[in-house]
Amino acid sequence: MLSQLKEHYQNYIKKNNLKSSKRRDLIFDFIIKKSGHFTIDDIYQKLLTIDPDIGIATIYRTIRLLVDCGVLAEHTFGEKKGFYEINNYSSPDHGHLICIVCGKIIEFQCEFMEKCQKNLIKKHRFKINSHKFEIFGICKECQKAKN
Repeated sequence: MLSQLKEHYQNYIKKNNLKSSKRRDLIFDFIIKKSGHFTIDDIYQKLLTIDPDIGIATIYRTIRLLVDCGVLAEHTFGEKKGFYEINNYSSPDHGHLICIVCGKIIEFQCEFMEKCQKNLIKKHRFKINSHKFEIFGICKECQKAKN
């Protein structure tokens, strides 16, 4: 998967006549080692410890580039700020359970969701580019805390 992401990234850079950048590469290398969901501020705070002169604008531009080239998936989960995760082309589609109290994000996979998607494609001769399956509620920890 790592090599596939790096290939997407490098091909996008070449295709769009972008120059190589040490900071862009630093951000890419840092992000592809992450698991789970993260925000730009999460990345910025951690990268400041590696490169104290890095600017948040550089991170915003690089994150946008990584979304555009398919390395990252972007989610808002009903909020104004973006959450990001690595696109894993080899894993099945997944949905998200989002706690409206603490903001916890739980990924889940659902065979029904995949079957439904296949049926929709066949029935309507539709080519799906992307989809989102998000369920908002209260996680078990926050439910316990309320009681």
